Amino acid sequence: MEALIINGTLTTPEINFNAESGQLLIKGMSRPEDVLSFYKPVFEWINEYLKNPRKSTILNFKLKYHNSASAKIVCRIINLFDPLYKSGGDIKVNWYYAESDEDIFEAGEDYKSLAEVPFELIKI
Repeated sequence: MEALIINGTLTTPEINFNAESGQLLIKGMSRPEDVLSFYKPVFEWINEYLKNPRKSTILNFKLKYHNSASAKIVCRIINLFDPLYKSGGDIKVNWYYAESDEDIFEAGEDYKSLAEVPFELIKI
């Protein structure tokens, strides 16, 4: 399976999903004008990956900002991994936040409270 790499812009995040390593990264700003169109290949890639996931999968979020439409997408992305976790798969979500960024920290706390998969808040 090929990696999914999308370069970040001022309004869209960098996506770097590596099927070989099981390392999945979403980084930067997420406020695309058409959030569903931007994230469509992300959902397609994840659905394909989940058919044959690596032994260990780590989903890393390093967002500086995400709007409310992107917040719903982040939640959907995390929830896609619930069946893997429930079936005994090794999946973990890392949510990175700057010590001074209360909004991103609180968003991470919200996602953690809703997630079934293991979820860690990591201060950078």
